[in-house]
Amino acid sequence: MYIVFVYYLVSITCYCQGEVYKDYKGYKYFEIGGNQKNVERVIKHLSKNDESLIHWGSVNSSQIILAPHLISVFKDAVAKENLQTVILHNDVSEIISMEKDKSRHNTKFSWDNYYDINEIYKYLNETRTSYSKWTELIIGGESYEGRKILGLRINTPYEQGQRETGKPVFFIEAGIHAREWIAPAVATYFINQLLTSDKPDVARLRDQFDWRIFPTVNPDGYHYTHIADRFWRKTRSKSNNGCRGADPNRNWNYNWGQHSSSDNPCDYQTYAGSEPFSEVETRTLASYISGIDNLLFYVSFHSFATLLLVPYSDSTEHVDNYDELVSIGQKALDYGTRVNKERYDGPGTAAETLYKASGGSMDWVRYKLNTRLVYTFELRGSSFHWPASRIWEQGEEVTQLMLGLADGAQELGFF
Repeated sequence: MYIVFVYYLVSITCYCQGEVYKDYKGYKYFEIGGNQKNVERVIKHLSKNDESLIHWGSVNSSQIILAPHLISVFKDAVAKENLQTVILHNDVSEIISMEKDKSRHNTKFSWDNYYDINEIYKYLNETRTSYSKWTELIIGGESYEGRKILGLRINTPYEQGQRETGKPVFFIEAGIHAREWIAPAVATYFINQLLTSDKPDVARLRDQFDWRIFPTVNPDGYHYTHIADRFWRKTRSKSNNGCRGADPNRNWNYNWGQHSSSDNPCDYQTYAGSEPFSEVETRTLASYISGIDNLLFYVSFHSFATLLLVPYSDSTEHVDNYDELVSIGQKALDYGTRVNKERYDGPGTAAETLYKASGGSMDWVRYKLNTRLVYTFELRGSSFHWPASRIWEQGEEVTQLMLGLADGAQELGFF
């Protein structure tokens, strides 16, 4: 009865009357090089013409997706600012079409497709049933549209000597930004690895921790990317002026609203919400995390910078155990590189390696709960796309990255 009840809760569909899927026909994808202040002026100028402008960047480069009517405005602006541009994709709709139209020959959940929220939650339910002695469904919060933030707890029987204190908790959240599809995909891949792998190191990793894994902590936004707008990033709450959503990784109560945040509810990307924890998703998830005893690791999966980040995201000043975080993180990156010879940048703060950003989950967990081992992995990809047929590549990398974190922490005596 419990499984049926939970499945009913998570199978609520969103109210989408009148929604038409945005195909992005003719939208072009550019990389911009040159002085970052000049780039910022171009972005600001374009944003006046289009509030839903899609752009992102780092200390080294910026990228932008442009509607056809903005191309000439863009070319004039970059010429004026003496910037260099490279076109990365001539028609973004081709990428979206490829993701949506890939036929599914296997009805069983697999890692050569991207799945909407109900299918992910069905997978979690089925996994809980198949591994009932090791797993349980957990609810980390709720969403604006009435979905549960559903996760899976994996906790194998205690080894001798563990029962008194319990295992350290390893918490993983993915999909806080709705359009970053690879993050929920690798989270479910990693769940499958923990439960099915015959590799001794992975079995050891599984048994060392009490795992709490949430494949998507922004279920409404993620669903919206499947049925309406592939590049949607925010939640789906409704502001007083009718605009939708807030950036759930700018909405946590740590230095809220200071960097890389907008106070405009219609801002397509970084509206921080009306106040800290204005979004029910962040508010309820924070409550759940606060109730966890023995929390050792907090890890967040994002995409797509191929980068390992540590707190704090909006400062170049380092936390007191920064050297430990870097040492453990370097071991994780060493392990991950062995898989596909792809090396992540970092570890470092976002302020030093990407851009300053305030109000994120990682920083709040570190500041409020004083959790010592807190990381954000920016996975690989391009324009928030990663080929479905290659999900397994990043899944294998992530498995090794998590193993590296665990081994690094154990070597330093964290457990």
